[in-house]
Amino acid sequence: MAPNKAFVCVATGDQGGTVARQLRALGWEVHTTSRNPTSAAAQALASVGVKVHQGNLDDTAVLESAIAGSDALFLAQQVFRDNPALEFEQGQTILRIAHAAGVRHVIYSSAIPVRHLGPDHFVARALKPKTELENAVRASAFPHWTILQPGSFMANFLSPKADRIYSEATATGHFRVAFRPTTEIPMIDHEDIAAFAVAALQQPARFHAQTIQLASENVTAERIFAAIRRGTGRDIRVTYLTDEEALQALATNPPLALQQILRDAPPFDAVQDTRRWGVPTGTFEAFVERERERFEETYRNVEKY
Repeated sequence: MAPNKAFVCVATGDQGGTVARQLRALGWEVHTTSRNPTSAAAQALASVGVKVHQGNLDDTAVLESAIAGSDALFLAQQVFRDNPALEFEQGQTILRIAHAAGVRHVIYSSAIPVRHLGPDHFVARALKPKTELENAVRASAFPHWTILQPGSFMANFLSPKADRIYSEATATGHFRVAFRPTTEIPMIDHEDIAAFAVAALQQPARFHAQTIQLASENVTAERIFAAIRRGTGRDIRVTYLTDEEALQALATNPPLALQQILRDAPPFDAVQDTRRWGVPTGTFEAFVERERERFEETYRNVEKY
């Protein structure tokens, strides 16, 4: 019997890469694309048997070849800050190709919803393509579909994500954030996102037509930075910006907008939604321990304490 085949988007990243590796461990045939198949990330995938096609998610011919014969699609994409609509256009193209190829199950990894934002808010604009793609998946004719809505990635505190979000911190150890020390952040490990995707593919009837918010725990900002300090042995310091300081900083650091929304928000209920499925998830402290080498590399320029 031929193995199941899946196409995984952005498998050179943490999320897609973990899905690809977990499926390969189960004997699935896995395909993906990469602009540079000779990169370290692409070569690491190839070493476990992932077929890496040269191209990107705008290359229709490459996508058609890579997705042909697939049983499943794991769809996850990057955010295009300068052109948010591109994410939706790209996703629509992938869904169209997957449907024509006979894909039977689509797993779309979106984002945890943030309520009560005006349409012109930075975060609302960033999330709009994901909401539109969720609706496209729900309206699709795929026999099975599952939408995952991850909370804040634990890997946001690791390079390369941390270099974009917390560039000052990776260079000096000094975080300037719009959180409060007691702000509770719904966090998820990319290994846990992958575990949900794989569980859905193994139990398509149970996970069909389900939209699942994912957060293993709500972690306070204070606890996050304490865990990084302990895990790296580095002098991690935090400045919690005032409302006025955060507003001024938004001009040069747009990601602060989401931190501002979270600073006084009530705890998310995603943890309960996650736990009811019975898929085990981990803690942020366990994540820091497992990814110790990556944390040490991310904050290698910070003085030890």
